[in-house]
Amino acid sequence: MLPNNSKPDSWRKSLKLISQCPVCNRDYQSEAIKLFASGSEAKFVHFTCGSCQTYFVAMVMTLAKGISTVGMITDLSFQDVQKLYTIPPLTIDEIIEGRQFINSVDFITAIGRV
Repeated sequence: MLPNNSKPDSWRKSLKLISQCPVCNRDYQSEAIKLFASGSEAKFVHFTCGSCQTYFVAMVMTLAKGISTVGMITDLSFQDVQKLYTIPPLTIDEIIEGRQFINSVDFITAIGRV
């Protein structure tokens, strides 16, 4: 049976698919699982393994025909994820400027000082 999307905590029932740490295979404790963003179809969840202290981020989608999850191991804490999720994406101009800076003498000089 699929979780009822109208309930605020329905995403928690979907987490049975991701109940163990992918690094050490220990079960996640419920207090180590935190919701950091919620859309109409997807919930974004951060996990912290109490055993090996690995972080895991997952997107849980409840669809008409079932549940889909996508996740990855990360080095981002819950606070990092919250902060990064709220900042605007990079613009094309910022990406070009960054690329130009990396290829500049200023960047090479700065790296040489480290």
